[in-house]
Amino acid sequence: MNIGALLHFAIPDAAALPQRSHPVSGFSAFAESLMAKREKPVHRFIQGPDFFLRMGKNILCSGGVGSSTPQTYEAEFTAGSTDEAPVVRIRGTSSSGEFGFTCRIRDIDPSNTSYAELAVLNRWLCRIGAYQTKFPGQAGGVLPCGMDCGDISKKQDFISGIQIFIASASNSSHFPKYGPSIYAYARELLGVYQAFGQSS
Repeated sequence: MNIGALLHFAIPDAAALPQRSHPVSGFSAFAESLMAKREKPVHRFIQGPDFFLRMGKNILCSGGVGSSTPQTYEAEFTAGSTDEAPVVRIRGTSSSGEFGFTCRIRDIDPSNTSYAELAVLNRWLCRIGAYQTKFPGQAGGVLPCGMDCGDISKKQDFISGIQIFIASASNSSHFPKYGPSIYAYARELLGVYQAFGQSS
């Protein structure tokens, strides 16, 4: 299961959660401790077997792929990052080991980049409103469901990879391996990544 699509979204702030319109009188000691903890600015996280993902104000994205040996990544805006020149520090664990590097988002080339960098580009485009998918069921997917991302720290040509994935729909002798919406989403992603690659 590709958990990358599940882990790209931060947990909503506690302050944004629905509140009781008429709170009960007389807080218990437990309730008061929860209120005190909620007011502290802390990083949130998701943790599971072999992975630990942070989420917070400066974290652009974090996620993972794989099942038996998960590969994970997170991207945090650097101190010098600006809206015009966004820069992130990407770190994580890939199938080839731990990695960490600084990346200028506007320099990412989808035809020669790592999956971790492509995830950063995808999330940044969504964040600034430049990309809004027409397929809510696929939202958050860096690649179309079923496409192998390989080692998430190694550079590869994702433009060609998505094109090959799309072509595989018509190469089946009986029927496409995936449903029409998966291939439609693949074409949408291809258009977004190609447009960004041509503009940078």
